[in-house]
Parts: sequence; C-alpha cells; structure tokens
Amino acid sequence: MEASILGEFMKRIAAGLFTEYDQALLLLSVIVCVGGIAFSLSLLAKARRDTGTGRTIWWIWSSLIGASALWTAHIIALSAHVLSFEAGFRLNGALLALAMGFIGFLAGYRLSMLPNIRLAAEAGGIFLCLTAGAMGLTVLAARELPGSPDAATPLTLWSLALGAFLGAIAMSFVPQLHARRALTSATLFLFLAAVALHLSLPAAALPAPAVAGRADPALQSDGQMIVIALLFFALSVSLAGTGRLLDRHRKAEARRAYQHLSLQDSLTHLPNRSHVLKTAPDLLRSAARDGKACAVVLISLDQFKAINDLHGYEIGDTALRDIAAKLKKNLSDEVVISRFYGDEFLLINPVLDSMNEAVEFARLVRALARQPIETDRCRLSLRLSIGLAVYPRDGEDLTQLVQRANLAAKQAKSTGGNLIQPYVAGMEENNLWETSLASDLRNAALEEQLSLVFQKQNLTRNGELVGYEALVRWRHAEKGPIPPEDFIPIAERSGIILDIGRWVLHAACAEAAAWSAPLTVAVNASPLQFSRGDFAGLVSEVLFKTGLPAQRLEIELTESTPIEDHERVHETIVTLRSMGVRVAMDDFGKGYSSLNTLQAFPFDKIKVDRSFTRTLETDCHARAILRSAVLLGHSFGIPVIAEGVETESQFDFLKQVGFLQVQGFLFGKHLLPGQIKKKEIDLARTGS
Repeated sequence: MEASILGEFMKRIAAGLFTEYDQALLLLSVIVCVGGIAFSLSLLAKARRDTGTGRTIWWIWSSLIGASALWTAHIIALSAHVLSFEAGFRLNGALLALAMGFIGFLAGYRLSMLPNIRLAAEAGGIFLCLTAGAMGLTVLAARELPGSPDAATPLTLWSLALGAFLGAIAMSFVPQLHARRALTSATLFLFLAAVALHLSLPAAALPAPAVAGRADPALQSDGQMIVIALLFFALSVSLAGTGRLLDRHRKAEARRAYQHLSLQDSLTHLPNRSHVLKTAPDLLRSAARDGKACAVVLISLDQFKAINDLHGYEIGDTALRDIAAKLKKNLSDEVVISRFYGDEFLLINPVLDSMNEAVEFARLVRALARQPIETDRCRLSLRLSIGLAVYPRDGEDLTQLVQRANLAAKQAKSTGGNLIQPYVAGMEENNLWETSLASDLRNAALEEQLSLVFQKQNLTRNGELVGYEALVRWRHAEKGPIPPEDFIPIAERSGIILDIGRWVLHAACAEAAAWSAPLTVAVNASPLQFSRGDFAGLVSEVLFKTGLPAQRLEIELTESTPIEDHERVHETIVTLRSMGVRVAMDDFGKGYSSLNTLQAFPFDKIKVDRSFTRTLETDCHARAILRSAVLLGHSFGIPVIAEGVETESQFDFLKQVGFLQVQGFLFGKHLLPGQIKKKEIDLARTGS
C-alpha cells in the first residue's frame, strides 16, 4: 500500500515539475539554494579554523546565510507553482520562519563544531534539517491559498526522515570542509536534503484546486515576496562576502608585512640571514660580470656571552644595535650589512678591485665596530674577531664563502681574538679544536656524557602545564659543560647529530613514559635527521620500546641547516603524523626560509623563536612579528607557541594576541628528570 502511494506520488511530482511550475523560478530557487549552502559551509569552515571572536562572527554569518538561502529558496519554489487564482504571503509569518531557520542553523552548526564528541557533526546535520523542515512548514503556513487543503500527505514523515539522513551525511564532511571535495560533497547532500524537505510540504506536493476569488490585499504577492526574500538574501551575502574579503585582505597585508619583517633582524633592523641568502647570488654575479672582487666579512664578537652575564641582556642588545648603527652610517649603500647569527654580523662588498682593497675594507669594518659604546650604566670596549673570504679566490658561492670566513674568524678567536684573519687554503684541516671536539662528541652518548633537562610548556589560558621540551646537555670529561650552541652545529656538520638525535629521542620518550600524567614531550630534530635514514621508522621503534603513546610525542623540526631534500622531509612528516606523532616548526622567524618551510610542510604547530619574545617589550617590530605569526597560524589552522617567556608582561602580551601556549623561565627553570616530581605531575593531571 505505502509503496503504491510512494510511486503515485513520485509520478505526480515528475509530471508536475514540467506542467505546473514556472521553470525559470525553479531554476532560480536551485541556484539560490546551492549557492547559499556552499557559501554558508565555506564560512563554517572559516569558523572552525578561526579562534576567539573571529570564530563567533563567522559562525553567525554562516548560519544567517544558510537560513536565508533555504528560506528564499522555499519562497521561490512555492511561488513557482502556477495557480489560476491569486495567492500571497503574510510577511510576519514569513519572517517568523526566517527567524526559526536562523536559530536552528546557529544550533545545528554549533553542534557540528563541538570537538571530541562522536557523531556531533551528524547530530548537528539532523537537527539542522529538522529545523529547516519546520521553517518550511512555517513558510507554507504564512502563504494564503484560498480553498487549499489543510491535510498533509502521509508521505511527509518519509521525506523528513530522508532529509534528516541526507543532512547527517552532509554535516559529516564538516571536519574536512577546508578541502574543496568535502565542501562540494557537503553542499550536494545538504541541497538534496533541502529538496526532500521541500517535497514533504503538502502544498508543494499536491497543487491546490483553482478557487475563484481574490487574495487579501494586505498580503504580499508572490512576486513581492520573492523580491523581499532575494533582497534579504543578497544583502546577507554581500555583507558576509565583504567581511570575508576584508578578512582576506587583512591577512594578506599581515603576510606581506611579515614577509618584509622576516627578512629583517628585529633587534638591529639589519637584513637577516634569509635576506642575504636571497640577494647574495645577484651580488656575486654582478662582481663576476664587472670583474670585481667581492669581500665577505664575518664579524664575531669576542666574549659576548660575558657581556650578557655581567651587564645583562639589555646592555648586550644595546651593543648589537650600536654596532649596526655605526656600520650603516659609515659604509656605502653598495655594502650589504646583515646580522647573520647571534653575535655575528656578515658584510658583503661586491665592488672591490683587489685582495688588498678587501683587507682594507675589513680594517675599516673593525675600526667602526670597535668604537667604545656608551650606556647609562657602563662604557663597553668591544673585542671582535673578523674572518675574511674573497670571491672568486676563496669560493664560488656564498655558502662556501661564509663557511670559510667563519673558519677564519674561529682561527682569529682561537689565537687570542681581536684580529682580522683572511681565509687560508687548508684552514679546514687546521681547525683542530673542532675536529677534536667532533671526535669526542662521537663517544659522548656511549660514555654517558649526555643528559637531558626539561622545560615546561604551559597554556596561556590558565597557565596549566601541558608538556615539556627535552633539551640535550653535554658535560665533557675534561672540558666540562659545553653549551649546545657550540656542539650542536658541529654535530650537524659532521653527521653525529644522527647518533645524538637517536639517543635523545629514546631517553626523552622513556622518561615521559614514566610520568603519571599524560603530558606531551617535545624533542628537537634537525633537517638532517628527517632526510637521512628511516627517521619515522626510528620513532616508531622507540615508541614501541618505551611504551609512550604516539599522541604524547611532538617532534620539533629546527631550521638549523637548510632543508635540501624537501620531498624526503615531507614524506617523513606525513608518515609521523599518520602514526599520531605531532610535528612542530621550531624557531619560526629565525630559520633559513620560514615562510617557504611553513607552506611546504604540513606542521601541527608553530614555535616562534625566543628572540622575538625577549625584545617584545622594547621593540615594536618584534611585537608586529609576533602578531603576524599568530595570524599565519590561524590562516593555516594550527596553534602557535612562544618560546623564551620570562616576564609577566611578556606573558600578558602573548595571551592577548592569541598565543595558545608559552614556554620559558616564567614557569620555572630547566628540570632534571628526577626533579619532575610526582606531585607536580598529579596537579597537571587534575588541572588544579
């Protein structure tokens, strides 16, 4: 019986679509419905990716667009029915239907966005479609059809059930709405759900018999109601579209601002290493074309750490800014001056005629940089070692020239410092200290000279402890403690970092597995580890042996060296993420090409370099970079963490601009494994 009713009903619908409806209005109804749903879901995708106020705004706009699209489509579809009598809508009833739809979309979309609740998206889709059905009935009730039947067809429940089922399928794509295929699929299924719901309306399915008479003149005619609905829909789309364009423009401006700032050192406002790497090839080609010598001068301050320790970081920063200002003021515009790394400056002069001129240029640089620095608290007389390499005599590319200038500066420093040392052929082999240290470093793990310390990672929202970063330390049997900034570069250049990285990974995971609370542990890895050997296989093996769940491990990729094998690194990151291990980009803003790296690889988190946090209280450029980093994180849909947080004012600023996590001495100094007390872990586990 029900099957025959359903068959007869579908035959009448098919026949009526071509004989009893205005085809142009039906097409307009479909366009409004599909376009509105697609735009609404795209705004919902933005709401899922955004945070704070932005998420609320996009959620409201997406709900309004979705409700107004279905409301307008219902009105047009009902008006498309060709009748032999006058009909109309009660405006207050139609607006009530719109309000119902808006509230329903708000609730359905919000339910679909709830995290960590199974089938929340599907439940949101069911609620959404049932609300849309109620909205359709309210629109139908607001329409005056003289002599139309009041009884509903028994097929209504069938159509409502089908619509709810299709709505659940549509909203199941919500977690992947950022992908075009998921957005298209969700739009299609939600449109089909709307069609099913519209067919459940009695007047839409069974046309009313012709009845003589005129409609109430107080009613809005079909044509007037279509115009009102389209105007409201167009206004909603225009406002939301304008907001989206403005948001896109704002983020594009932030990207451009950050791209500019990312090529500039935030402390000295000199070009940074990334800028030098971009411009150097042109300088070398220009020198080759003009037959000139190109001097590469590396300034390395002697005992700069002692200045920071004795006078504080503020005086150290003042010294670096003063040197930068003197160099910019007294050298020609043809000379590229950059802060290359920490207490090192790199200068490139591409318009010299001979080696003698290159040496004279290095002497001028030393004279400028050695001028005493006056501060309110002290007078500093700096000592510095200068390495000099000259193109084309000492190398054909910048990497080789910088390496050899660096070797020359190290040689100058090892012989007492405060000297100018040109590169001499074979200096690599004569760098005995580094060679000896590299040899000792190979046996450091076997001889139990390596150890770990842990630094806390906390939420900005409430200061809750969420994890630790594991940091490696080396106590040499004879030389004593050796700073990581001294031995890590040697380990990377020599390949020893592979063995050290394996030891650190196993030790950190074993320690974390013994914690009583499920806190995360972050382990640093260099591009060399990602691109050589089966790093993902190593991680899997370590997790299996230590029993640490993959979800508690975070690998931080540091840009300590240029990433050469992008394909291999990308493959490793994808494999790690498929295992459940999170991968973070470390030292963002300080690496070789941070923006390109962020775009090239699917990171789960961004860690902004501590240098920006340290200077944010005194440097507006550092604050701008931190804000831009948060915007970039939001654009990519990944959280951002700040390193080096030491003061409450730094913490307050980072919390205000949108950082989700922070790391630094504000929450405590580095901890040895035995110092991570059970009480502290238990407090973190209970959220107290």
